[in-house]
Amino acid sequence: VRDAAPHASIVNEYITPKQCVTTTSRTGDLVYCIRAGTIDDVALMSEVTPEQMAEFFIYCKEVNAAVADMRSLSSDRLVCLVTANDLTGVKLVGGDATFRKALSAASKKANDLYPNLNGPTLLLNLPRLLGALVKLFTPLFPEEVRKRIKFERGPMESIEEVSEVLAGSERVKFLDALDELIYAD
Repeated sequence: VRDAAPHASIVNEYITPKQCVTTTSRTGDLVYCIRAGTIDDVALMSEVTPEQMAEFFIYCKEVNAAVADMRSLSSDRLVCLVTANDLTGVKLVGGDATFRKALSAASKKANDLYPNLNGPTLLLNLPRLLGALVKLFTPLFPEEVRKRIKFERGPMESIEEVSEVLAGSERVKFLDALDELIYAD
């Protein structure tokens, strides 16, 4: 399916299942897992424009929306998309600003197009300095934001490739972490 995305012939050279997959939670929600810190964003953005990159990500969100709609109808439960953004390897300085711009533009547009799809966002394995700042400022976030965004060290920390959350013992550990972070209430 991803090969049909706009500009996939270029983007798929840089963003592979090692960095990005979609799976399901035990409750049936879709879980989009990404480890952007391992994407060569500088090389990628030398081959596509921010608009092209945003088109690719919006296509992926459209596919997730179609799958969520089908699952919602068959389960009689609103299926959402949980985003698990593993920040392992993310540089606080450097990288390609146009890649971040494309992600931001795609996210904003997708939120407008698919508001019912938005589930919790997990920001996992933040760099230590950023983690300290988050702990300091999280109490200042509005309650609604605190409910939707979770910060945690540990989940996905021990895996080499994001695709490891698809099977085996790493999947079980990942699902256990999801249950604790999102579904425990």
